Amino acid sequence: MAHIFSLADEVAPSYHEGRKSDSQVRFPDTGFFQGFNKPSRFEGDIFELEVTGNIPTDISGTFFRVQPDHAFPPVFEEDIHFNGDGNVSAFRFENGHVDFRQRYVKTDRYKHEHEARKALFGRYRNPYTDHEAVKGVIRTAANTNVIFWRGVLLATKEDGPPFAMDPVTLETLGRYDFDGQVKSPTFTAHPKIDPVTGEMVCFGYEAGGNGYDGSCEIVVYTIDSEGRKIEECWYEAPFCGMIHDCGISENYLVLPLTPLKVDGERVKKGGNHFAWDPNEDQWYGVVPRRGGKREDIVWLRSKNAFHGHVAGCYENSDGHIVFDLTVADGNVFFWFPPDNGPHESLTKRNMGKMTSDTYRWTFDPKLPTKSYVEPAKLFGINGEFSRIDDRLVTKEYNHFWQLQIDTSRPYDFPKCGSPAGGLFNVIGHYNWADSSKDEYFAGPTMTFQEPVFCPKKGGKEGEGYLMTLLNHLDVLRNDILIFDALRVSRGPVAVVHLPLKLRLGVHGNFVEQGDIEEWEGRKGEIKVASEPLPWQVEFKKATAEEKEKQGNGVESH
Repeated sequence: MAHIFSLADEVAPSYHEGRKSDSQVRFPDTGFFQGFNKPSRFEGDIFELEVTGNIPTDISGTFFRVQPDHAFPPVFEEDIHFNGDGNVSAFRFENGHVDFRQRYVKTDRYKHEHEARKALFGRYRNPYTDHEAVKGVIRTAANTNVIFWRGVLLATKEDGPPFAMDPVTLETLGRYDFDGQVKSPTFTAHPKIDPVTGEMVCFGYEAGGNGYDGSCEIVVYTIDSEGRKIEECWYEAPFCGMIHDCGISENYLVLPLTPLKVDGERVKKGGNHFAWDPNEDQWYGVVPRRGGKREDIVWLRSKNAFHGHVAGCYENSDGHIVFDLTVADGNVFFWFPPDNGPHESLTKRNMGKMTSDTYRWTFDPKLPTKSYVEPAKLFGINGEFSRIDDRLVTKEYNHFWQLQIDTSRPYDFPKCGSPAGGLFNVIGHYNWADSSKDEYFAGPTMTFQEPVFCPKKGGKEGEGYLMTLLNHLDVLRNDILIFDALRVSRGPVAVVHLPLKLRLGVHGNFVEQGDIEEWEGRKGEIKVASEPLPWQVEFKKATAEEKEKQGNGVESH
């Protein structure tokens, strides 16, 4: 009897010269789509997940996270993970029980492709590679972070506006523009919420045009706790590069500008949005949180490096800004090599040839712009995805949690192959006060995804729980591990078992049930965008004028 996959006719390749050439739903045979990286494409609910151990009953709320998860095979065979559609997971914790729900973010991009039953949007952040039918459509995949704000869950990606979802049902409500107050083409995936004032401080980079043209414009907004925009200021960057994360202190916002550069001409030719520049400095833009003017930005620089994620940010007694984040000594995004440079791979990072320590900077906001700075301290670890107790955003803190790449630990390559997303095989709790390290090793066939911190009600800094997805790379399945956040090395207090594999997520957050319930009776206050973005209006106008010229027999140049 023939094997089930021994088809009668030979199957033709699904891609020709790197581009999708048929209508079959077959994903590329590349590293970004194999093994643990294979898209899950799952939407559904699982009531009452299986648990080993006892989930603390004081955990009451939802662990939200989002994964890039291609709903359709990509246009280009060498597509990347970060170009996948946002698919949001919700793990609802109540009285020691957990329920699971997962839904795609129904972005404009998702709706157009769903209707066509195929991918229509091309390369990452490159509209010049899109199908003609979707020119002028907001192309964000909303796949990087999910933040709870005034009754909605905002699914965000820094190349476009956020999309609002119902935090209970995960129904997509629509594009969110803060009641028409935020009209920039781009919006950060890492807005910060001040726990004292309730304000959201947010920004967009490459914000001056349509979000893809290499604009050096940066816009910074502050939205107060009642949803009113109270600050808006535009600044200029020394070059158009990636500003992925930020930090806020009581009086300042810090913007790390990474030397991943945008070239509008390269984009127009169908190339990568970003290219790593090994000869460019890393930069930090410092701006006042209140009353900022265009000329107020102070740019500080240091030697070439790649910024990771921010841990904490606060002002010391001297009025200087203490700013902590991971900094790698090479190009983490190897799929965006230098112009005319060779491609690299994850091997360099996984073999320990690239390090990503946690740097503590102390910035004097009164320094002359373009001053050169050196870090005040390095913690002495090699990791990413830092989290702190968010009750201490803007304040001095000691405790942080982070995933580590520890190449001294055993790894079962024959069973697991190359570790998807990186060899994040250790999760740790770290303390600036005494430089202590409290770590837990996953095992030779497992890695971790970004953790979230869940505080104990009324507890001191760090008192609470740490949650993280565990990747079983050998059997392609996930668990959720729950730790006592101050005693990580003791191992998990409970493990929640998923009967399936989720795709590698990017970011997420834990939201207390009380915060969600507070808005149950106020849903009438929630509004989504009703007007197109300014760049869309301009695009429509320019397209109409071009058609009119062609109709009149005028040749365009």
